[in-house]
Amino acid sequence: MHKIRIATRASKLATTQSGHVRDMIKSICPDADITFVEVTTKGDTDKTDFLHKVESVGFFTSEVENALLTNQADIAVHSLKDLPTAITEGLTIAAIPQREQVSDVMVASKNISSINDLPERAKVGTSSLRRIAQLKHLRSDLDCQPLRGNVETRVNKVNSGEYDAIIIAQAGLNRLSMADNISVVMDPEIFVPAPGQGALAIQTRTNDTDLINLLSPIENSSARITTTIERSILSKLHGGCSIPLGVYSQVKDDRISLIAVLSNVDATRYIRKTAECDISESEIIAEKIAAELLDEGGREILEEIRT
Repeated sequence: MHKIRIATRASKLATTQSGHVRDMIKSICPDADITFVEVTTKGDTDKTDFLHKVESVGFFTSEVENALLTNQADIAVHSLKDLPTAITEGLTIAAIPQREQVSDVMVASKNISSINDLPERAKVGTSSLRRIAQLKHLRSDLDCQPLRGNVETRVNKVNSGEYDAIIIAQAGLNRLSMADNISVVMDPEIFVPAPGQGALAIQTRTNDTDLINLLSPIENSSARITTTIERSILSKLHGGCSIPLGVYSQVKDDRISLIAVLSNVDATRYIRKTAECDISESEIIAEKIAAELLDEGGREILEEIRT
């Protein structure tokens, strides 16, 4: 019998995601004895402000990774968009399952069909610089306010009238069976999601070859390809997951298409790049797109964020 301990954050979304991974493992190894090890991260305890003002590397992941490194757990389940691009020594992403919907969505207090239906100066909750920048690009009048907490808390703040709307990942609402709260699905080719959004990362110790082999059927090749190129661009910009970068890629046959957006927070400098190439050339394209973003104003945008 395989005994597998899964390290997970304690939020309902995190444990639900870990539950999905448990079920996938059970489908390929029915006799597995799987337990959860719940971990509290800095991101769970510090909810005071916009993410870029408080975030350090691994804000939502370091303590979960430490459970692997100290042999308190065998697997860690992360939202891939939260995982730093520099993988911690001794650990590896053993599998990326099929990706959920990548889009951001709007949850609004009134019935609307697009962002243009929000009232002037509407109060929109999000702590993501990427989302703020793209909201400002579409509607410069919107009043973006900090919003932290678990998914249920954020949705409740709309229902109570504290915000006119919030922006949140569609994947989280889908996984929590809360999709009926969605007012507007933002087109990912226009409102570009975070690198790796909608994907889960199943992490193990690098030397745990038996477990890595056990997990191999869970791997989804398309999810691996798209998230790798998206995170590659993020890595080449030397930015954490709080920078105002959106990247969206799609695989069709042997080709991959890519949209990348980098903007300052008020969207007065908004850089958008697109590309398409053979999958075999994706790393070259990632390098090219990252260089163009930096050369066309990205360096100044990132310096502005850092200072």
